Amino acid sequence: MCERISKMKLCFNTIACRNMQEPLVKSLEPIAELGSYQAVELWIPDVSTMNRAQAQELASFCLEKNLDLPIVTGMLGVLRLEMDDLKEQLELCRKLSKLAEWLGARLLRAFPGYVGEITSRNPDPEYYSYVVGAFKEFCRILADSGLSLASETHRDTFVDTVSGALKFLEDVGETNHGFILQLGIVPRWSGMDGVEFYRALSKNVLHMHLHPYPWQEHEDNLPNYSKLLPILEREDPGFYISVENCEALVPPVEAARQGAELISKLVAGEKVPLPENP
Repeated sequence: MCERISKMKLCFNTIACRNMQEPLVKSLEPIAELGSYQAVELWIPDVSTMNRAQAQELASFCLEKNLDLPIVTGMLGVLRLEMDDLKEQLELCRKLSKLAEWLGARLLRAFPGYVGEITSRNPDPEYYSYVVGAFKEFCRILADSGLSLASETHRDTFVDTVSGALKFLEDVGETNHGFILQLGIVPRWSGMDGVEFYRALSKNVLHMHLHPYPWQEHEDNLPNYSKLLPILEREDPGFYISVENCEALVPPVEAARQGAELISKLVAGEKVPLPENP
């Protein structure tokens, strides 16, 4: 059994469980036993896969294991370039909001725009306005339940540079809107390292994603984590840091263990070699 390895609030993203055939709580049991994590980020691309009874079962399990459920990570905000799906996305927002209420979560993840097809560096004005308008509506829906919206600083979205992220935040203009900090290549697109990127957005960071396998997202991840995590350990920023194993190449508990070990080494200032891509 591992012990808590950091003052930072560590979270495990259940995207690593997506290939498992067993119920989610079964995958989470050995992760809870590690003792390294204080929360679970619930990854759910389709809200119809979890009903109220399942949500309450998960919430009860997490309460028993002293695991918080701070965030629901769905596919909100991936608005089609044809700009014909606002009604559909608003309905998804309402469903995810209800799910978050059942779980006791406080945040919903969103992608600002159709991931992979856009960028803040050269936005189409009409589509950008469409996305901003949708996010305003999302925030107003969530405000009725006391929830906040967290836009992920994912590459190829409208928040993939500091200037783009701050402009998007200002244009949406709702107080219950902030960021999930995700690094990868995006600090480079702002001419920054991970620390500078974080500092520029820190007042509005609500959550963070960390990839335990540095090759998954971008080669800059490991050097950026090496600089940023000791700072976050000292400053204790208050938001959760989720270990996000997007590829699910290993069992969830192994991804959790490797993520915790990586964080422990980086916080301690140990030099971590970049592993080979499997």
